[in-house]
Amino acid sequence: MQADVLTGASLGCHVLTVLTALSIQDSAGMEDVQALGPEFIDDQARCLLEDMTVRAFKVGALYTPESVSAVAQIVADYPDVPLVVHLGADAPEINDAESEETVDETLAAMLELLVPQAHIVVVDHRRLDHWFTDDILPKGEAENAVQALLALGPDHVLVTGVPHAGGSPVNVLAGASPQAEAWSWRRLPGTYRGAGSTLSAALASLLAGGLELRQAVIDAQQYTRRSLEAGFQPGMGRTLPDRLFWTRRGAPANGDDEGETTP
Repeated sequence: MQADVLTGASLGCHVLTVLTALSIQDSAGMEDVQALGPEFIDDQARCLLEDMTVRAFKVGALYTPESVSAVAQIVADYPDVPLVVHLGADAPEINDAESEETVDETLAAMLELLVPQAHIVVVDHRRLDHWFTDDILPKGEAENAVQALLALGPDHVLVTGVPHAGGSPVNVLAGASPQAEAWSWRRLPGTYRGAGSTLSAALASLLAGGLELRQAVIDAQQYTRRSLEAGFQPGMGRTLPDRLFWTRRGAPANGDDEGETTP
């Protein structure tokens, strides 16, 4: 959440936050999490939404089906506000069958209640392919994982880190059109924490600023890439994106990264 505030502020947004859980984590990963009750989540959001105009929603980490249901009911009341759903938040280590069941139920709730409302879903390809292979993601008549996710109802899906014959992975934007668009993503050395959340927060911020979706996707990738290139290692864990690098060096002109249309 602190990271999303930095991302939004550097892109010109006043970020409003709603806590869904309290966590114990550092630059290496998450150790434990305590989910907040759905009533408390709802009260936080309604208080803000009744006071201020919100131009985009970004949903990240949710840890119980009840939390998912609460958030889904909130965003359903604002169908004209773009919703960015990031399916890829860090989770604490699972040590027992009950915790594993909760994780599975929470994902099922997100796929059923939140993903269908999304303007765009951001997800790493390895995670998505795993869900498709293990029948966690309903397949229906879909031939691949992206089609299966789109069949649930989101307007668009942005899949990150897709392997490409050229060597560098690509990010793929898919929607109702039979044509998808892909952007090359230069692989950086080292291990990073927070790339996906930075990308999705930047995307929400740019949509809130009024950009149309394709340009928001392009600019969010540029912002994330440059934040990672300027990343720093504050502790003994992974490298963190420098989300304020954008404000110190200035934004690139729109269209620096041209898309490549793929089937």
